[in-house]
Amino acid sequence: MKIRCEIKGLDCPHCAAKLEQIYQQEFGGASLNFSLSSLVLDASEDADEDEVVERAQRLADSFEEGITVELRD
Repeated sequence: MKIRCEIKGLDCPHCAAKLEQIYQQEFGGASLNFSLSSLVLDASEDADEDEVVERAQRLADSFEEGITVELRD
């Protein structure tokens, strides 16, 4: 399943690309669009969306301060 998130607080496209690689390794698939502040994560069909977003937030916190990941409506 695809989990669509909004990601804020990234300063540059280069950092976004690095963080996207981390997400791809952790989730098996991820797409981060810096200009649209969009993050799409691949998760198993039975995954809890809130837990996936929390995991993504923890990874962002360990990468750089000030990044927020929220579930997109």
